[in-house]
Amino acid sequence: MTKTNLKAIFLLGTLKHKGAFSHTDALCEMVAEVFKEEHGVESEIIWLSDLNIPVGLKSNMGKGDDWPKVLEKMFAADIIVFATPIWWGIQSSLIQRAIERLDELNDELLDTGKSEFNNKIGGVVITGAEDGVQQVVGNILNFMSWNGFTIPPAPSVSWLGDASSDTKESLKKRFKKEGSVLSMTRAFVTNSVHIAKLLKGSPIPVGDKVKHSEGAVGFGDKK
Repeated sequence: MTKTNLKAIFLLGTLKHKGAFSHTDALCEMVAEVFKEEHGVESEIIWLSDLNIPVGLKSNMGKGDDWPKVLEKMFAADIIVFATPIWWGIQSSLIQRAIERLDELNDELLDTGKSEFNNKIGGVVITGAEDGVQQVVGNILNFMSWNGFTIPPAPSVSWLGDASSDTKESLKKRFKKEGSVLSMTRAFVTNSVHIAKLLKGSPIPVGDKVKHSEGAVGFGDKK
């Protein structure tokens, strides 16, 4: 293992609170362990459920808003993972809230061609007891791409199943024993670290101004 100076953060969108048994948290911890053990990448898991993140479209909604602190950690990270359970076929309300609170930065990208997330890697972790992974991955990665993130090959890790009889540690062991979950994790982690290193050495150039054709509307634009 070669130690790197890369940092990964997970925005954990479980509706449970820290200390409770969350399948999504367990999968995030397993992915973070692979980042650390195989590539020397440090990770932080942020429980959105324990923060005050008001409804809104601005980066800072005023007194008591914890979202600006989350943004600071996102800006300082190299790899950013949106982690969510599947709820009725879509991402959790907390991940959707995070997407909505990033709207102001999306406006900046559309206006200037620049983003705070240029040259950062984006990825997804998903758990659930029903199908719907492809839809959720597509929703989140489309958003990430249009906000400046670089999407690596194999950009998601998912697990669908029943873990009602498990503890966090036993579930993490199940993840590592299930070949498909571990292979997805290693592909995502390896690709993310490799591309993050490349971007540090040779960042994607950012234009001074993005000019839309008259009347044209791109993804994320507001009519």
